[in-house]
Amino acid sequence: MLRSALIGALLGLALAGKANAEPMQGSSIAQAISDSGVDENTADWLLAKAWIETRLNPHKINRGDGPAGKKAAERLKSEGRLPDCRPDHEYAFTGGAWQIMPAIFLVVAYPEDEQMLCASPTIVLDPRESLAMVLAYAGKLQKWASYRADPTWETLWLGFQSPSFMGNRSSTRAQKSLSNMRKGLAHVGRSDLADKTPPSFPASGEFWRERILGASA
Repeated sequence: MLRSALIGALLGLALAGKANAEPMQGSSIAQAISDSGVDENTADWLLAKAWIETRLNPHKINRGDGPAGKKAAERLKSEGRLPDCRPDHEYAFTGGAWQIMPAIFLVVAYPEDEQMLCASPTIVLDPRESLAMVLAYAGKLQKWASYRADPTWETLWLGFQSPSFMGNRSSTRAQKSLSNMRKGLAHVGRSDLADKTPPSFPASGEFWRERILGASA
């Protein structure tokens, strides 16, 4: 399958990068996916999403999402879900291979782990840490009634754009997101994947973090 070839190629570049002291863009993403032990469909979907969001750049930061990221941190602190251990402005971005909002993904992945909740928001720039949060977030989305009504990769993709889109995909933003998904899946050679049913993901950052970082240790 193309996914296996792509991951193999990226891992090969990682080894070459280590030899030359020049890490190759995308190789660390492929390594994190490989270490997670997810099935082939999940791996393809993750690669497609990382390609659409960042062209496989795990270090990308989008400050344009700063106001929304900062507002999310303020709200989560006011709800008592995010400890007030870091200033709000540190959460003012989306970042990493999958362009996630630090405050929201930390709270979803580690709701009762104060040490992780107080981690630097730049933790999302580590593809292993970011992937653990992405998979936990996917597990949380799968609990929504709107996902259970149509449990496909397409619905899950929409949930990452906005959970509200899982039950109402008629908006311009939702349709643009679906168009991007089709481009990403075509890029990894999996245009057949959109309507398939994803496996059930544990909604636990600890579970995924232990699996991914443990395999990398």
